[in-house]
Amino acid sequence: MSATFDRTWMWHPSFSEDVPDTAGLFVHFRRQFSIESQRVPESLKIHITADTKYKLYVNQQLVAFGPVKGDHNLWFYDELDIGPYLKEGNNYIGVHVLRFFYSTQYAPAFARLPTGGLRITVPDTTAPWPELLASSDSWETTIDPDSRLRVDEPEDVFLHIYERHQVQDAARPLDWVPAQVLKFKNSTGNSTPWHLSPRLIPPYRITAGIGFTGIYNLKGNVPMETWSAFLLEHEHGTLLQRRLHLEPGSRHEMELEVAHHTTALIRACFSRPSGEGGYIKITYSESYEDEPDYYTGVRRKANRIDRTKQLFGPHDIYHFRGADGFDHPEYDDETKYETFAPFHFRTFRFIKVEILAGSSGLDFRGLDFQTAHYPLDVRATFSATRGPNDSGSDAAVDDLWNTSVRTLANCMHDCYEDCPFYEQMQYAMDTRSSALFTYCISGDDALERQAIIQLHNSFQPRIGLTASRAPTHRQQFIPHFSLYWILMLCDHHEYYGDEKFLAQFMPVADAILTYFESRVDPAMNLVKLRFGRDAGTWHFIDWIKEWKPYGYPAIFERTGISTYTNALYAYTLNAVSKLISALGRPALGDEYRDRAKRIASSLRAHCFDGEFFTDSLASAHAEGEVPNYSQHSQIWAVLSGAITSVEAQTLLRKSMERTVAGEFIQESIAMSFYTLRALSLAGGSVYDDHFHHFGNRGMIR
Repeated sequence: MSATFDRTWMWHPSFSEDVPDTAGLFVHFRRQFSIESQRVPESLKIHITADTKYKLYVNQQLVAFGPVKGDHNLWFYDELDIGPYLKEGNNYIGVHVLRFFYSTQYAPAFARLPTGGLRITVPDTTAPWPELLASSDSWETTIDPDSRLRVDEPEDVFLHIYERHQVQDAARPLDWVPAQVLKFKNSTGNSTPWHLSPRLIPPYRITAGIGFTGIYNLKGNVPMETWSAFLLEHEHGTLLQRRLHLEPGSRHEMELEVAHHTTALIRACFSRPSGEGGYIKITYSESYEDEPDYYTGVRRKANRIDRTKQLFGPHDIYHFRGADGFDHPEYDDETKYETFAPFHFRTFRFIKVEILAGSSGLDFRGLDFQTAHYPLDVRATFSATRGPNDSGSDAAVDDLWNTSVRTLANCMHDCYEDCPFYEQMQYAMDTRSSALFTYCISGDDALERQAIIQLHNSFQPRIGLTASRAPTHRQQFIPHFSLYWILMLCDHHEYYGDEKFLAQFMPVADAILTYFESRVDPAMNLVKLRFGRDAGTWHFIDWIKEWKPYGYPAIFERTGISTYTNALYAYTLNAVSKLISALGRPALGDEYRDRAKRIASSLRAHCFDGEFFTDSLASAHAEGEVPNYSQHSQIWAVLSGAITSVEAQTLLRKSMERTVAGEFIQESIAMSFYTLRALSLAGGSVYDDHFHHFGNRGMIR
């Protein structure tokens, strides 16, 4: 049997990860060719992907960037029509590739495979397009010698997308060499490392930013009115129609505000200076604050628009190359202008800009941004009629709605994200809440279907769990988050009823439930956590100060019994019993319900002190240990069915009072979604009586 090989990938022949002080490198590819007038196609589709990310330029126009984040289980490619960008005569195609190193733990938000690569294929086999455009050694490639992905940023331990650009040798041109075609056996059960799939979600929606709304804390010799006219009082799209001369050797510093927290592509443009020696540094921040404690992770934000405080955050720094010995990959008009445009989108509400004009001075042509998000179409509206005794204003209700929609949009890009400023990773618990809101306001389930698939693919049989987050370069296992993934399946069925889609995931769902069932202590009929024996798992519950640094009560490590864990397990069993029954397996549905009843009954027997649910065994408190009470245990006891009806209403009323008084540990805003669900499930007037409590927790300040 003769072997066959895949030769659709190419890469730089001398690429090495043995480069210090960077999370990866940028690699450029180019292809130049000529088209006769009668051969210019109206449409010409290509398939393109890269490990790790790419930007495609055709004749100095940005066509696309991608691919959607994938991993070794599923790697996405894009189908693009480049026909409208081609022209008669000479054509230039450039691909800018960001490659994160595989052998490091940097950039866990970006999964990648052991080797980098760029793949371009042409579905239309008509000559000459496959020969001109498909991956081959006719493409030229070079490694960017002057750019680094910073790993020295105390504000950034997850992304490593922030850039430093500084010329290493101004006299040395870029070293273009023929690309190396990679060869992978694809017969007898073998395949390329990347298991390819067309993208499952639509491309980003890129829109002109609304502009900067304010300039603060200005330093330098240019007056405020000049900066205001230059940066604030202009139409978007006039970037190169403006000019502000900055004198040689002058320094300038300012803080810029946008109307709302946003995710955007930033661009700062200057006329190309005749010499080197200057730089622009841009710091991205969510708020004004006192100096953070980076060791403990404690932030001191309070009033986030108090401009007497400071802006802290990660930064990019770009040193101007100047004109001497300049070489460039021709992505835009780089002979006339020097533009700094970070590769990946940035997240900010405020930015701090610092500029040093070099010996030849600088002609600043402008700074602008384009918002970048998943194309969420909000179809829902929200209004509330106030009763005679309601406090507050209609504006506050509108603010809550608008803030909620913006928060969701800012957390939707290649995947659902928690959160766009720090991690940009898709965690199951957070994704469930985001997806439910998406269903309600848009009816769009594309991003959630992808999330369900990606988290499913992260399942590890040796553990019995899906990863807490996917895709990622660094897997992490939080048993509770596997249950939230199962709840995502149940939610999707409730809203869409797509049983064919969901059926494929049920074997993994059952394996996760088996993980918990196998840990049930026969004497108590409760799941008992195996601290010290379940290596590589983290029994995280919630980020609250009383449970730092691990996010759960310390008593768990002694007793092994968690009220929250058991209640979440029972709640999930009840939810998935309906789904599995709808899929034609009613006997298994009955088994799940029986398990849930048993757990709920045991919670009442062992973790209820007669008035409240303790965080662990009530008997542990009776033995003289200081009681552990949290709102978490009360709300999940209600959701699990361990306490119902009037008893549940009484429990929640009393626990809400204790929590407000500071006697019970309060849940985070993220967890408070489940508080609302418990209040609703308990019935009576308890939901209405406590609803406004949530609007008073400073969620929109």
